[in-house]
Amino acid sequence: MGNSELNRISPPGVIGIIGGGQLGRMSALAARAMGYRVVVLEPNNPCACTPVVDEQIVAEYDDAAGLERLFSLADVVTFEFENVQKGPLESFAGKKPVRPSPLILSIAQNREREKTFFSQHGFPVAPFRVIGSDEDVEAIVAEGFQFPAILKTADFGYDGKGQVSVDSPNELMAAWKTFAGARAVLEEKIHFLAEYSMIIVRSPSGDLVTYPLCRNIHRNHILDLTYSPAVPQVGSVDQADQICREVAEKLELEGVLVIELFLTEGGDWIINEMAPRPHNSGHFSIDGSDTSQFENHIRSVCNQPLGSTGGFGVSAMINLLGDELQENGPALAERVLGTPGAHLHLYDKGEAKSGRKMGHINLVCQDSDLLQERVVSLRDQLGLPPIPYCSH
Repeated sequence: MGNSELNRISPPGVIGIIGGGQLGRMSALAARAMGYRVVVLEPNNPCACTPVVDEQIVAEYDDAAGLERLFSLADVVTFEFENVQKGPLESFAGKKPVRPSPLILSIAQNREREKTFFSQHGFPVAPFRVIGSDEDVEAIVAEGFQFPAILKTADFGYDGKGQVSVDSPNELMAAWKTFAGARAVLEEKIHFLAEYSMIIVRSPSGDLVTYPLCRNIHRNHILDLTYSPAVPQVGSVDQADQICREVAEKLELEGVLVIELFLTEGGDWIINEMAPRPHNSGHFSIDGSDTSQFENHIRSVCNQPLGSTGGFGVSAMINLLGDELQENGPALAERVLGTPGAHLHLYDKGEAKSGRKMGHINLVCQDSDLLQERVVSLRDQLGLPPIPYCSH
C-alpha cells in the first residue's frame, strides 16, 4: 500500500466544514451520499446546512471552543468561503489536515497577496499597483499609470463589493479616501470580450482534473448565468486550461480551486481572481457532469481518487435570487420542472431577501441551440431579463 493510500480518509470518516451556506450544504449532501459524516461550524442557526449535517456547532468561525470541537470530531476540515481567518486555522492545522491549506486561503482572501502571487510567478494579470498611503497615490499618478482603472479593497470582497471605478488620475485620491485608510489594489481596467472560469480539483496525492471552461454572465455584479462548455471565438481553451493547472500545482492545491478569467480581443487570457472552494459557476456540474464539483471536492480533501469531469452534453446554470422566489412564489417549481432538461436546486435559506442567492436552475441537453431556446423561454417565464446568446 502506497503512502497516498495510507493518507486516505474513507467513509464513515467525518468531514468538518467551516461555513453553513449553500456551498457547504451541497458539499455535505455529496459527502453523505458517499457515506461520510459531516459536522459544520456556523453561527447562524438554522442555516442551509442544518437539515443535512450530523451536527452543527453554533459558534463564530474564529471561536476557539467551536474550532476545538470541530477539529476534535473531524478527520479533515475544509471551508465554503474565504472569510475565515488564517490564524485560528493554522493553530489547529497540526492536529488535523485543513484542505485547501490556510496559506492558499490567506492568498485568496486578500487581493494584494493574490495579485502579487500571480505576478511573481509569471501568471497573466492586469497591471496593478498597491495603495497603502497618500504617498502611494501620488507616486502612481506621477508614474503615468493607465486609466480608467478599478480601485479595490485588499481584504475581502466579492460580488462587486469593495470596489470603485476611477476614470482619471484626478479621481484617484478621492476614491482612495473613501476606503478610510484600508489598503487597496488599483487595477488597470481591461477591455475584454467575456468572462470565464475554470474549476480545478487536485488531491494530496497529486491527481488533478479540470472541468470544461465556463462562460459567465453577471447582473449587478452577481453571477446570473453560466454556460458550459464554453467555445470562445478567439483564444485557446487549452491555454486557459494549462494556466489554471499551473496555478494549482504552484499552490500545491488540495481541494477545489476556481480561477476567474477575462478574454481579451487579442485572444489573451487574464486572471481576475481565484477562490479555493466550490464555486457558483460550477453548479452546472451537479446535473451536467459525470462527477459534480462538490463530490470531487469531497474526494479530493479525503485523498480519494478523483471522478471524471466529462459531461452529458451542454449545460447552463441560472442563479435564483430572493427577488425571483418572491415574484414566482409557488409557481416557481412548476415553471422550472415543466421545462425539459431542467433541474431545480433550492438552498433552504429561509427568508428570500432581495439579491440573496436562494437557489439555482441547471439545464442540460445535447444541442447548444436547443439549450439556448430553453434558457430564453425559462427566463421569460420567470420574469428574468433576457440575455443574448453567448457567442464567445
